[in-house]
Formats: sequence, C-alpha cells, structure tokens
Amino acid sequence: MIRTVRGRRALAAAVTTAASLATLMTAAPPAAAGEERCPSGKLCVFQYLHYKGEMKIITSSQASLGTWDNKISSLVNHSGLHAVLSSDRNHGGNDSLVVSPHNGGVDFDGSVMGQLDNRISSIRVATTHWEANSGVAWMDWWPQQKRPAGLPAAAQFGDLNNDSRPDLLERADDGRLWYLHGYSARWDVPPKAVLIGGGWNTMTQIVRHGDYNGDRNEDVFARDKAGVLWFYPGTGKASFKPRVKIGAGWNTMKEIEAVGDVTGDGRRDLVARDTAGVLWTYPGTGKGRFGARKKVGAGWNAMNQLVAPGDMNGDGRSDLLARDGSRGLWLYPGNGKGAFGARAKLPYAWPSDAPVLSVGDVTGDGRSDVMRPINWQQLYVYAGNGRGGIGGPQADMGWDSAERVHVF
Repeated sequence: MIRTVRGRRALAAAVTTAASLATLMTAAPPAAAGEERCPSGKLCVFQYLHYKGEMKIITSSQASLGTWDNKISSLVNHSGLHAVLSSDRNHGGNDSLVVSPHNGGVDFDGSVMGQLDNRISSIRVATTHWEANSGVAWMDWWPQQKRPAGLPAAAQFGDLNNDSRPDLLERADDGRLWYLHGYSARWDVPPKAVLIGGGWNTMTQIVRHGDYNGDRNEDVFARDKAGVLWFYPGTGKASFKPRVKIGAGWNTMKEIEAVGDVTGDGRRDLVARDTAGVLWTYPGTGKGRFGARKKVGAGWNAMNQLVAPGDMNGDGRSDLLARDGSRGLWLYPGNGKGAFGARAKLPYAWPSDAPVLSVGDVTGDGRSDVMRPINWQQLYVYAGNGRGGIGGPQADMGWDSAERVHVF
C-alpha cells in the first residue's frame, strides 16, 4: 500500500493538486515489466518512469540524495522496509510518499503521483511505519512527576528504575522492546528511550506489576508462542537478569495479567482467564514463581481485556479492571483473599479495538490511573480519584497504531 504525506506525521494517500490534503488510498499495483531489475529483498529507485534508466538501491536513510536529488521517477520496494520519500532535504517539505514493505513498483506519473516526478530530495527507511514517519523508533513518553513518598505496597509498581516516576515498556511493531522512562532534564523535551532488546514478537503476552522475587525491583513475565511462561527478573536499572522458565502449558490461558498482591499475604500474584472463561488466581511465592492456582469463577469470557491498576478504591488492596463486549469497563475490588467483590462500572465507553493499560499513578498524586489511546492517535490518562472512580481523559503522548505494538 502507498500513502502520501503532508506534514511530518500526517497520513494520507495521495499528493493533491490543491493546498489541502486528500485522503485517497492506492493499492499496490500488479507487477510490471522492469520491476525485476530490483533484486529480491531490496528497495530501488529509478531515473526514469517504468523502472528504466539508472537504478540505485536504498539500504539506509538519506537526508540528501546527492546526484540523485530531484532525479527519481519510479521505485520498486521488494524489501521489508517502510519508506518515506520527501520533497525536501532532511525529510522535510510539504509532499511525501509513504511506501509499505513489499509494495512492488510505483511510477511517478499521472495527475496525482506525477507531482512527485523528479521532486524527491530525501528518503527515510525503517523497520516500522512509526519510525519511517517520525524519525524515532519509540513513542514519546513525556516527563512524569514523582510519586509521593511512602506509598503502600499496592501502589509500588510501574517503575522499572526505582526513581519514583512511572515508566512504560513498549514493544514496537518490529519486536524491539523499548524502555520509556519518565524523566527528562527539560519538561518540554521527552526523554530518549532505551533499547532493551529485539525478538519480543515471539511473545504472545507480556505483563508486569512490581517485584515478584523479593529484591525490590520490578519484574516482567512473558509467554512465548509455544505456551511457555518466562520470568524476567528486573535489575532496578531498566534491564533484566537472565530469564527463568516458569513452566509450559500456558497456551490454555486466553489472557494473563500480573495483578500485585490479591491474596493478602504480601506476595504479588497472577490472574489468568482460560479459554473456557474461568478466571484463576496464581498466588505468588515471593520467589518469582507461583503456588497452586485457585478458581475465582466462570463467565469471564464476557470480558475481552483484563487490566491491573493497583488499588483504585483506597482500601490498600490490589484491584482488577475488566472490559466487556459492550465497551463497558468494570472495577472488581480485591477482597484480599484471592478473589474480588461486587463490581462497579466506570464511566465512558471503552472500545474493544483500543487497549486499556495502567502502570499505577502517572499524575503524581499517589492514586492509580488508567490510560488508553483514543482514535489510535494519542494516549490519554484518566486520573483515578482514589475512591474507585476516574476523571475525564487528558492527552499524554502520540500513539503508534501498528498491529503488534504492545505498551505496558
């Protein structure tokens, strides 16, 4: 698929003849004679239409094109790269062309595409659509306020580097895992993310909720495609020690969520909803593992997402949020015995195609908050009031809408 762009992050499908941007979309054309000049796995640009003349293979981003400046009339993308071709140097200008991986050939002719003929001055390539458009591989998690000192155990999560600020983990569409920390020397400049590693697209579930092995550092659990659950002990420095295998057979679970201590023994636990709709509590041992599971109840297939916000109602116990198929979000208050009390419905509609997440307090008042993207464009915070309710949405950061992105 091909899209054209006006502005750094605006998306559309074609360069228009007027000043405003159209929203047309163009599917990849069938292979044409001449496309075979571009080798398999490569992105190529050509001097003339119909993939003729000199050819240049693009393997990395180029802020200027040298002798190829304003000399490109067609391209072929046989690679797995996303590409943005811009009309000005340094990836600027009003008109740009966004090309998806394995798009095939594109001729810069006709009333629309012809406006790009011999007008390309820079090219950015990346393994994700977000990075090709924005120039950075991660989403901007803006500087967050410090949480109050002395918070109860139920509120002590969502902080991988122990600086009392909420942070996020983002698995990008290409499988890289980024640490988005909540501190910058300037409040108007988002901090640079830290790459933890690649290959995280092999995981079908990734969750965290504080310290699970007693070392006071936040940890991560991840289930791979084979159904094996892994424990990644945190270092307290936004990195992890060698992982530990918890066990196999976790593919029987439709959803897994780290929830903190819901059994009242001071150790953090896990809940999981199986394919039959039964919710189970896995009591933590305090050593990164779990004891014999306990059945919470059936009928949980009416829910399509579980969220662990910590203590939402101020009773010191970890609670659970669940979204139903009618866009309702429900608060299930923890009873401190591995189960939950009578549920209460939270305000607003919560679409099933937009993830809901929580890392506890992100507003600096010590109360657990809830977040979600709206219209797949920006992440919004719903501030908790400490009594089981939430306030209205407040914009926080831009959102990468790619299918395999996971933020937690």
